[in-house]
Amino acid sequence: MKVRVRMFGGLAERGRAEEVLDVPENSSTADVMALLYERYPAVGRLSGQIRTAVNSEIASGNHVLEEDDEVALLPPVAGGANILTGLREGGISIDEAMDAVTAPDAGGIVLFVGTVRDHAEEWGEVDRLEYSAYREMAEAVLQQVAEEAAQKWPLAGVAILHGLGELAIGDHTVVVACSSAHRGEAFEAARYGIDEVKVRCPVWKKEGRGDDHRWVGLEESAPPADAEGSATKAEG
Repeated sequence: MKVRVRMFGGLAERGRAEEVLDVPENSSTADVMALLYERYPAVGRLSGQIRTAVNSEIASGNHVLEEDDEVALLPPVAGGANILTGLREGGISIDEAMDAVTAPDAGGIVLFVGTVRDHAEEWGEVDRLEYSAYREMAEAVLQQVAEEAAQKWPLAGVAILHGLGELAIGDHTVVVACSSAHRGEAFEAARYGIDEVKVRCPVWKKEGRGDDHRWVGLEESAPPADAEGSATKAEG
């Protein structure tokens, strides 16, 4: 079967920007990478810094490819840190975030995982959450926050993923992973990441129980008492 391979940045200079490969059926991304590393030794020497994506989604080495899939080889972004951000329908894979930030020069990885709990402090018991977003803006904000973290601290990798849609109790809502040579920088960067996402990212949460629900942060307030009084007098 045929798969399309693309390389970016410095990898394209060491290999080829784009080509089509004939590979056996049920080949994995790891199989394709091994073939490319053999064909382009200068690319292979950077294998520890390369991430792979299949059809624009970060993929693990055991991802099985299909006819006409696009496999992209991604070098580290400016600043040296691998960065992965995005919105994911349903629960989030911790493995995806860990794969993105794992690096040979990283002595520590700090992972923050938000999960759906069975109660809300101001509303009581809940049995589900639902997230919606202004997708284009949210994706841009996640990328911006990750890049800011990579500029503020000497990180090997940053991953920020946020869930969308309906999530059940125990599902992961948001994951922030940061890796660095030392744990201190990774802890500080991870805290910065989740704090900034909570404040800046246009994602909205709806809590639900049974047939009832409420949008968090969108509670209606009663009109002031004097306004009610004025309205009554005017009507009278």
